[in-house]
Amino acid sequence: MKRHFLSIVASCVLLLAVATSASAAGFALYEWSARGNALGGTLVGRADDPSAVAYNPAGITQLEGTQLAVGVSLASPYSEVVTTAPSGATTTTDSESAIFAIPHFYVTHKINDKWAVGFGEFSRFGLGFLYDKDKFPGATNVYDAKIQTISLNPNVAYKITDRLSAAVGIEYVYVDVAIKKNYLLGGTSKLNGSGDGIAVTAGLHYKLDNWRFGVGYHSQAKVDAEGDTKISGANAAAAAFYHALPDGKYDTKTSIVLPDMISFGITYYPIEELSIEFAAINTRWSTYKNFDLTLDTPAGDKLVEQPKDWNDVWRLSLGAEYAINDNWTIRGSYSYDEAPEDAKYVDYMIPAADRHLFGAGVGYKIDNWTIDLAYTYILAEGVDYDDSVASGVTDGKSKNGVTHMGALTVGYAF
Repeated sequence: MKRHFLSIVASCVLLLAVATSASAAGFALYEWSARGNALGGTLVGRADDPSAVAYNPAGITQLEGTQLAVGVSLASPYSEVVTTAPSGATTTTDSESAIFAIPHFYVTHKINDKWAVGFGEFSRFGLGFLYDKDKFPGATNVYDAKIQTISLNPNVAYKITDRLSAAVGIEYVYVDVAIKKNYLLGGTSKLNGSGDGIAVTAGLHYKLDNWRFGVGYHSQAKVDAEGDTKISGANAAAAAFYHALPDGKYDTKTSIVLPDMISFGITYYPIEELSIEFAAINTRWSTYKNFDLTLDTPAGDKLVEQPKDWNDVWRLSLGAEYAINDNWTIRGSYSYDEAPEDAKYVDYMIPAADRHLFGAGVGYKIDNWTIDLAYTYILAEGVDYDDSVASGVTDGKSKNGVTHMGALTVGYAF
């Protein structure tokens, strides 16, 4: 009953979003607040606002009273994919225009000098891309893909000493998947499914004079998802010839292990108004071995194998923040984000390799209110598809991958 209730809550939260962002390397997301976006995620060592629930929950022992923060990141991705036909002719296809939303919400409460609790809603994974199904030569691989996730994450933190704090929590992860592709001479295949899993979160935070040190952790989450695959408009003769499935709706199951993430942050305050943090996140994508589907057909279970064999990757960020006065703060950052995909299995769902992120933002504080705004320019390196054996992928490359991301967070301290 409790699990069912959590699924309903997560589904309601998903209604706040058009879809999840396509800006991630792999499909991991790190856009958990406007201030965090502007600082490139360098809130692991700082961990001094309610979004610490996501970045490093041990930091919530620094927050007085009860504090709330709510906001959204809006991403507009763009990429071009060049496909090469057997004749050698090339076609360049632009991705369709779209804006994807990633909501976030946090609340923290300091119980006493030692104990604090916090709750967060944010997204750790997601992607979204759309191509014109009638114009994109790679549409038999995919022409519309969305993976949306919502994390619901309560934490409790304890101040061990005046300098050291620790935290632990439980993260409920809800996943919704929708993938469309062309199928057999004019037909389409549409997969829809959802599932959930549980992860553990933890954090450590240490203060030393002008330095701050932080470690944050999100464990793996095994997600068992169920849904259906709807095939429509397929050529019946071609389906019989290729021993493929005819038109119909087929119950579909899959199981994936979402990776664990460990974050490190070191912050230095050369003066009271200025802080500089270096942060590193290791995302262990080696857990993502495949995305195999099992379809329930009249002839028995049909296994659709989709190997991935991804690699562990690092995201490295440097962020600086300067308080101009009691009301205004400016921020800036640079991040380098490695791509985890194996060259043998790259496909059109993620037409981006390593990424470079340039963040900037401003914060305004008045009385008990805070308003944070951020903009991030994301430049993605191209993917080379020449060595890929993924179904429906031809020789070619992606290029001109750019994402514009804006974010707003409003906070209040009681």
